[in-house]
Amino acid sequence: MAWTACLALSLIIPAFPADARLVRLEITAAEPVVGGKPFGPAGPYEKLRGFAYFEVDPDDPRNAQVFDLDKAQTNADGNVEFSAEMYILKPVEMARGNGGLFFEVNNRGNKISLVLMQDTPPAANGNDPATADDFGNGFLMRQGYVIAWVGWGPDIAPGNNRLTVQFPIAMEAGQPITERILTEYSDRNFGGGTPFTLPLSGSAAFRSYAAVSTDKGLAEAELRVRPSDSPRPSAPDIPAGILVPDDQWSFASCPDGPPGTPSATDICLAGGFQNDSVYELRYRATGSPVMGLGYVTSRDFVSFLRNSSQDDVGSPNPAGGIATVHCQGISSSGMYYRDYLYQGFNEDEEGRRVCDSVNIHIPGVQKLFLNYRFAQPNPFTVQHRERYVPDTNFPRTYGIRVDPLSGATDGILKRPATDPKIWHTDSSTEYWQFRSSLVDTDEDGVTDLQQPAEVRKYLYSSTQHFPRKGAVPTFGTGNRQCQQLNNPTHAGAIARALLVAVDQWVRFGVEPPASRAPRLDNGTLVPTDQGSVGFPDVPGVAYNGLYNGSGERDFGPRVSGNRGVIDNLIPIVLSEHRVLVPAVDALGNDVAGIRVPAVEAPVATLTGWNLRRPEFTDGDLCDLNGSLIPLHDTLAERLAAGDPRPSLEELYGNHGGYVEAVGQAARALQAERLMLQEDVARIIREAARSQVLK
Repeated sequence: MAWTACLALSLIIPAFPADARLVRLEITAAEPVVGGKPFGPAGPYEKLRGFAYFEVDPDDPRNAQVFDLDKAQTNADGNVEFSAEMYILKPVEMARGNGGLFFEVNNRGNKISLVLMQDTPPAANGNDPATADDFGNGFLMRQGYVIAWVGWGPDIAPGNNRLTVQFPIAMEAGQPITERILTEYSDRNFGGGTPFTLPLSGSAAFRSYAAVSTDKGLAEAELRVRPSDSPRPSAPDIPAGILVPDDQWSFASCPDGPPGTPSATDICLAGGFQNDSVYELRYRATGSPVMGLGYVTSRDFVSFLRNSSQDDVGSPNPAGGIATVHCQGISSSGMYYRDYLYQGFNEDEEGRRVCDSVNIHIPGVQKLFLNYRFAQPNPFTVQHRERYVPDTNFPRTYGIRVDPLSGATDGILKRPATDPKIWHTDSSTEYWQFRSSLVDTDEDGVTDLQQPAEVRKYLYSSTQHFPRKGAVPTFGTGNRQCQQLNNPTHAGAIARALLVAVDQWVRFGVEPPASRAPRLDNGTLVPTDQGSVGFPDVPGVAYNGLYNGSGERDFGPRVSGNRGVIDNLIPIVLSEHRVLVPAVDALGNDVAGIRVPAVEAPVATLTGWNLRRPEFTDGDLCDLNGSLIPLHDTLAERLAAGDPRPSLEELYGNHGGYVEAVGQAARALQAERLMLQEDVARIIREAARSQVLK
């Protein structure tokens, strides 16, 4: 689906005063949640769906960071108009709530906070929850929060209740601006198959930037292929690949193979796309929305819910009475929040703070590819693919510091009056794939940096990127991509306890638990080679120490401050960063961080990394999958296998010993305010029901 301009909103939105903000909130559907079921003291909840309509003044300094805003059509008041879908869960009686708003920046139009915070099961309908199972354990609702979402991604195509937006197209001389851009395709897009054709975006869930022509010459188009985006040994450079002959591909839709039907929004490849290759397409595209407005939708939607009694047509704020705001971004949406804060969007047009706290969850050091012309917020850099994305350039840290290359002074948090409190949480995967060590060290990886007082950094030890509670381990894409089963360890219990602690921090100034992350000074943050990490020689488990290399890169003269126009489609590497990872114990589990009971009282080695099988480029990191490598039950079994790790029998003696070890681990976390009593009791029950040493 091609991008569509939103050039006529003024015809469908009533006139409003010239000051810019959320001007109209239209509720199109309201219904009780789970038939009016009460959620603790907050009572019954209701679900509201609809649209938020916005205007922004392109001359306001607080909007100046929105790249290409000056190239958007304006209305009679000189404002830029746009809209987004919104979704709210709220107590029917707001007075019974806790006065807090929990706002999630959706992930690619999807609502995923309930997966983390409420342990919703794998089969739950996250985008339009309706049944009791869809709301999981109901934690946020039992706490009394209003929970809200708004669309922000103009690349999101309609479908599956994804939140979409309508943004204006960047124009020049009355025509959509064109640029030559780069995009990639890999097994992430193939689902284990070998398709002949793909949308230019890589997926039907995302809108494509149309080529200016299906003629490859006019579109200045070329297609390259390589086995991986990452060199060996790991480094920030990107291999060049080889040119695919022009007679082997076309701008066309060909689900059954070439030649197909010419299409400016699809690509067709003779022989089909292969799982062991990364395909790089360069072409001249047209129709770029003003992508940075994706930051404004969150800013102005949350500010409205927090501060306004009604919109400009007199419709009441359905969540009136909000006193505190906790915001959350998960994975790419965590990258969103790192950039949102850096570019100053936590201050609304009245100079007020928007989010009081932000849980920046599992982004590592990376920032989002959003506030650019022809931005691509869906791709994210990992060791195997999509390493062309601008994500790790200075500044990388929350605190202000000097760039060793340019000498400039900068940081993500540099606006004390409106900066929120930060609780940055990463899994082990982010150290290998998203270069998380660079949040805490200098570029050379030789000095621990001191986090600002308003920041806490936590490692969820030995967890992978984002598993659902109760998910059955697999071998990744097609259940055959990875060498090991992936890691199902879920950290929802820790996230809930930290929210309670951070809420006390925001409301009453009670300090939350201290940061728990690997450090150089105590030997828990180390180079990736096996000797430094301390990973045991487990039979049948390969270890090669590959990671996602990082460095300062030049994207061209029109890029500055993670915004602009990319001219160097393959960036020029200016320097190399030293990426470090967590050291492990004798079982192979992370030493530092918050060790959940599954790590402190383990039945398996749990890692944040996994390796690919030959069909998918042998030995590269297996995307965002960790590993689950079970321990043997008995001493005799593990000696027969030649496994150096202790057996369950040696660790616990019997089933009762295992249950006691789990209980001790859970109660120790509770004593440190890292687990709530309800989760302690649940985890002990789960251990007692398990088959460990039975």
